[in-house]
Amino acid sequence: MRLFEIDEYTLPPFDHVNWQKTKELVGVFLSAFKVNRERVGMSVYPNLTQDCTLVVSIDPIKEKWKEGILLSNYEENYMKTEQCFIHAFTAIMHPYRPEVTERRRRVFFYRYLYGLPVPLVSERINYQKNIIVDDSKMAMMQFALALDLLVLE
Repeated sequence: MRLFEIDEYTLPPFDHVNWQKTKELVGVFLSAFKVNRERVGMSVYPNLTQDCTLVVSIDPIKEKWKEGILLSNYEENYMKTEQCFIHAFTAIMHPYRPEVTERRRRVFFYRYLYGLPVPLVSERINYQKNIIVDDSKMAMMQFALALDLLVLE
């Protein structure tokens, strides 16, 4: 037995992924994430810093939970999807180049949370469309793998 099980973190080749099913499952999660945020009075979209990390802000629901106050069903659902989103979003990573990590996260945010098409994302972050497409796939794969939503063919 290895100290670090590499197989748990290895991504499959792009052509082994069932993209339609994977995008569908991630879409279901993102819909639930947005709905749960809105139901508790939060912005549908989480805040990001300039370098595409999540903004740590004071969250009244998390504060309520920390104090041991009973949460409503909506608040519990929000907490669950928020933690899953944080776990998956932070899994979008490049092992050696932080600027690629930042770009992939920004591409994921624009493509899958805001729903912008590739040409608009390309204009916003000033990268070629083929790089946006590749980063979209890699970010989607890393996000889906972190939530165990990656479907292989």
